Formats: sequence, C-alpha cells, structure tokens
Amino acid sequence: MDEHEQIFGIPEIDGTLFAALPPGWLALLSGHSGSGAPLLAKQFAHAGIGHVPVLFYTTFERTEDVRRVFQSFGWDPTEVKVVNLSDEYYERVLLRGLEIARAREHGLTLDELVGAEPRDVATKSFSLTNRMLSDLAGMDQPFRLVLDSVDFFFEVLEPHDVTTVARQIRHRCQTIGGQALLTIHSVAHDRAVYGLLQDLADLVFELRAEPHGTHYAHQLFTEKVANRPDLSRISPVHVAESGWVAGPSPDASR
Repeated sequence: MDEHEQIFGIPEIDGTLFAALPPGWLALLSGHSGSGAPLLAKQFAHAGIGHVPVLFYTTFERTEDVRRVFQSFGWDPTEVKVVNLSDEYYERVLLRGLEIARAREHGLTLDELVGAEPRDVATKSFSLTNRMLSDLAGMDQPFRLVLDSVDFFFEVLEPHDVTTVARQIRHRCQTIGGQALLTIHSVAHDRAVYGLLQDLADLVFELRAEPHGTHYAHQLFTEKVANRPDLSRISPVHVAESGWVAGPSPDASR
C-alpha cells in the first residue's frame, strides 16, 4: 500500500478498504462518549498530512486542546488547519443574543451609550451551512476534511440543512478527489436523517468500547465499503503511543 493510500493510518484496516474506494469519498464514523471516536477522527486528519491540505472542524473542543492531542501522539498540528465552529457560533450568534437579552432586562448605562460605536443596522446573520459551503467552494485540489462532530449541527440546524452540508461535502469530494470524515457521537438524533447520512457515505464505521474485566475492549466495525459488502468486518483496536493500532489491547488478557 502506498504511503498516501491511508484512511486512518492503520495498515491492517486501510489496505483493502482504500483500494475499493473511488478517487473522492465521504466516510461516517459513529462512536458514543468514551469510545475514542474523537481521537480516531484526529488520526484520520493526520493520515493526510504531507499529501493534501488538511482541515479539521471541531464543534466541541477548544482549538488548543485539539492541537495538544496531535502533539501528544507525535503528530504535527501545524500542518492541519483547525477551525473551531462552536467558538465562531458563540461569538457571532450566542454572544449577540446574550447582549440583547441583557439590554432588554437591565437597559443600558449612560457610559455604555456614550462609548458605544455605531453598528450597521443590517448585521449579517451567521450561518453554519454557508460557513462550511464557502470553504468547500474555495477548494480547487484534493483535500482531507474532518467534521467532528455532526451532533452540533443537529442542535442548531434543521435536519434537511444537516443533510445539505453532507451532500455538498460529498459532491466536492467526488468533484476534486477529496476525502472527508463526519463523526457523530449520539444515537439520539432523528434515525431517518442518520440513515440518510449512512446512505450518502461511501464508508461507514462504528467504534465501540465494551467492558472487559477491569478494562474496555475496543472494536472498529466497518459497516459499509462503497459497493463491497464483502469487505465489512469487525476489527479489534487499541490505543498505543502512535495512536489507534490494530489488535486487542495488551490489557485485554487481564
């Protein structure tokens, strides 16, 4: 397998799967809290470093925490463009709402009125959908993209807007040879929409953590590989110094 033909950078998993994929593809990774899916998403991003531009959209972690995890596994965070969508949403939507609520409840002081700077009345609203699609429109070469996670989009967007973003990401991947991973951490979302995301994806994974003695045993379920149902599998995985690797954890035998 060529060095650039990586999904997660786990040869035992990547090899046969990558060969079955089209030039541009979309993957979906699910994993409940504690499964380790956010780390696997970062490893997916790391696997693209040095080959294509890499974008990592986080919706629940601080930017510095994302970079710190990269560093802790020996991955170079400077080669990844980290975009914090939750911070942008807070600053451009929630913070403004808090200011309006405060003004309605308590009014404005004289000092605030005197020192206030004029603002445009027609302030443009912030749209997560447009934010993502504008970035995609600017892509003109193969890329690797991670959206971790879609759960935030379910919270602030209508279901059809979530699928619109997924469709646009997939279309851009197909057009210019991009590789994208969407993660989802909760199973409480609309099952029909989640099913549609699975249908849109070329690859569907689920990372599970099950109690095993005093430790947890992790398994990566490969549930869909394009049009190759024969490649579906269940692979034991564990975290080592270099990230997720194939095989049961050394602790699993205890």
